[in-house]
Amino acid sequence: MTRLGARPADVEALLGPAVCGLDYEVPVQMQAEVARVAPASAVRTRTGTPGLDLRAGIAEVLRGAGVRQVVHDPRCTVEDPRLFSHRRDRVTGRQAGIVWLG
Repeated sequence: MTRLGARPADVEALLGPAVCGLDYEVPVQMQAEVARVAPASAVRTRTGTPGLDLRAGIAEVLRGAGVRQVVHDPRCTVEDPRLFSHRRDRVTGRQAGIVWLG
């Protein structure tokens, strides 16, 4: 986006619903790999195992790149039955993302 003229300070990021760190258990090695890039993503799950808070990690990376406005939908896709969750339901589905220059 910056190559097309976007200035990070003018970018607004909205992170949609995602699995929350309390419900996203990962192997300790995976947590460490992600945390090297985004330390804020490393958390403990509700059972005390290594976890990832992907939205916290993404927000940290965006802010580090100069994006001032980062907001997120706080809903957890595992906890909210109205949202698709492969982890919860063990079925595949489709999701989409949108990026645009205004």
